[in-house]
This record gives sequence, C-alpha cells and structure tokens, in this order.
Amino acid sequence: MEFTKQDMKITKGIAILFMLLLHLFCRKDINGLYETFPMINGVPLVYYIGLFGDACVPMFCFASGYGLFVSLQNGKGSVIKKNLNRILKLLVNYWIILILFVFIGALAGKSNILPGSPIKFFLNLFVLSNSYNGAWWFVQTYILLVLLTPYLFMVVKKYNSIILLFISGFIYLVTYIQRIKHVIDFGDHTVLITFVNAIVLVGTSQLPFIVGAIFAKEKIYSKISNMFNKFPRKNLLCIIGIILLILIHSLYESMIIAPITGIAFICFFNLMNKSGPVLKVLDYVSTHSTNIWLTHMFFYMIIFPNVTFAPKYPILIYVWLIILCLISSYIINFFYKPIINMIDTKNLFRNNIKRAIG
Repeated sequence: MEFTKQDMKITKGIAILFMLLLHLFCRKDINGLYETFPMINGVPLVYYIGLFGDACVPMFCFASGYGLFVSLQNGKGSVIKKNLNRILKLLVNYWIILILFVFIGALAGKSNILPGSPIKFFLNLFVLSNSYNGAWWFVQTYILLVLLTPYLFMVVKKYNSIILLFISGFIYLVTYIQRIKHVIDFGDHTVLITFVNAIVLVGTSQLPFIVGAIFAKEKIYSKISNMFNKFPRKNLLCIIGIILLILIHSLYESMIIAPITGIAFICFFNLMNKSGPVLKVLDYVSTHSTNIWLTHMFFYMIIFPNVTFAPKYPILIYVWLIILCLISSYIINFFYKPIINMIDTKNLFRNNIKRAIG
C-alpha cells in the first residue's frame, strides 16, 4: 500500500502544474491580463486557486525525498555516483533549455536580457544565478539536496522520526523567516548574500524532503491508506479534504503552511481511485514536467507574455501555457534524449567492465 514510482512521478507532475497556477494567477492586481469573474469580496476566485499552488515546491521535495530514500535503500552501488548521475542529467536538461531560450530571446529582440552580459550568462550556466528565469532558483536547491542526501538519510535512518520532524521544522521556521523578513541584513556583500540565500532555500526545502524520507522509513502512507480504505466513499472524503485545504489556505494566505497543505494534498490525491485515462493524461504531463518547470516563465513573463495571455480567460490561458510548454518540451527532448542515451550507454559499459574485472 506504499506510494509507487508512478505515484511519485505523477505527484511531481501535479506539483509543476500547481506551479503554473501559482505563477499565473496568484495575483490580486490583474492589470487587465485576464477576466476576473467570479469574484469573492473583491478578489478573483482564481487567485485562491493560484494561492494553493504554493504547495508546488513542498510537493516536489516530498516526492523527491520519498523516491530517493526508497531507491537508495533498495539499490546497489555507490550512492554518490547515482546522485551525481541524477544531477548531471538535470544539468544537461537545464543547459539545453538555457542555450535554446537565450537563442530565442536574442531573436525576439531581448538580447539585453538573454544573454545580457557574459558574466550574467556564465552565472546562469553554472546555476549561481536565476536572473534569466525566476523559477530556476530550485535547480540549485535541488542539486544541494541531492548532494546532501547520503547525510540526511543517514540521520533519518538513525534517529527518532518525531525528534527529526521537530528539528527539521525548527530549521524550516528559522530559514523561512529569514527568507521572507530578511532579519539579518548582509548589506552589499554579494558573495555572502548568494551563499546565505542558498542555505536559506535549502533550509525551507529540507522539511518536506525529510518528511518524504520519514514517510518511506515508517511506511506512514500504508497506515493512512489502511485507515481510509475502511470508508465506503473514500473518493468523496478525499475531495472534501482537498476542498477544505483550499479553504484553509484561502483564510490563512501565508506560504508558511505550504508544506502542510502540500503533503496533505499528496495523501488525499493518491488515496483516490482514478480511472485509466486520467492516469494516462497525468503520466503524459508528468513525463514533460521538468521541461514545463524550466520553460514556462519564458512564455508568460520574459519573452512571450502577450501570446500567453491572449486567450483572456484563466482556464484557456492555463491550458494554452501547458500546450506551449509541451511543444517546447518535444524540441528540447530532441536534443536531450540522444545525450542521455549516450551517458547511460557509457555508464553501462563502465559497469560491465568493472563486473568483468571484479
């Protein structure tokens, strides 16, 4: 009754779809970008739907923590090599998108932004800046989390999960306050600010990542699933739970509760029975989720905002942005897949040589 590999893949896909909702519609000043009906107390209803999308990063981190814990537990070979391979594949994907959209941006007359100065280009290339695309901040954070995985999981395996949860929650709270309030001011020290910002972002992301690992260690989802399976109308109960999460976040708008709403949503959503066609659509979108994450901001903000918001109605804008990202994903994969196949073939060859020698 535990989460499957497909469950976590789809969870990551939904997290990226939530990211699109957050970035497109979590705004009260619409400035004529799209239709705002219906309204609730002068605020567009779509704002509250977009607001719930701030669970995207916690959801992605939870799924990553859970998936990595399970795969590293069951797998053989060097954990460090496996993690470096994961990071390399993400960076290859990232670099292809960076080069492709720098080229597109220059053609679209945005050369002052893309690429801008050589220093700006290389800072983005080496994941030291996200000035080309604000959504890229998580690339650096994810890489750091993956590098820290052996140490984080060693702690998860060794120590009491409740104590770990309190410690991780405290780190999350402290780093969240620094991220939002900037309690400690580092002035104009650019290098120090960059270093501290990296620590803060890891600090706010490690809580759902560690909770995901704890879920895998303690088999918490199995216990929740066994409890819910006793109810005859499980799907209805889960839908009510998701609606309540949206209402709670609408009343308390702070992003600080995003790990709670995100992890609760993951449980409710995965507990629901879903039809084959729904799973196929979600699996298809999830296959392209990394490219959607890394490209969507170029469309709605940086290069093609007028094209993205042309449909005027939120649901149409949302679907249109997904379509634009999917089209770009096929182009990206045209370059990405041969490179990854070459890397995998090379790794397989090396492993076979080692086995033969051993």
